[in-house]
Amino acid sequence: MIRFAAQINEWEIYELAVNLDHVHLYVGAAPKWSPSEIMKTVKGGTSNKIRELFPELDEIYWGATFWADGFFVKSAGEITDKVISEYVRKQR
Repeated sequence: MIRFAAQINEWEIYELAVNLDHVHLYVGAAPKWSPSEIMKTVKGGTSNKIRELFPELDEIYWGATFWADGFFVKSAGEITDKVISEYVRKQR
């Protein structure tokens, strides 16, 4: 679902690592997309779709929200793409 969101919004996913309790996403997007807009789209879209596909699990597992509040964003700065990609790959 994250890859689909990236495709329809023309983002480039450089690396994606999905863990049991969190996700690492290294993504590139046009300047019109702020990090908060990207995360709102990813978290909102995936939450809505999962709730649609599995309505019977709503009361058991998710309570009020599917995703935890917040997210962490860091700009690359002096770090190379290779270093970031390797870090995300190691999170799998």
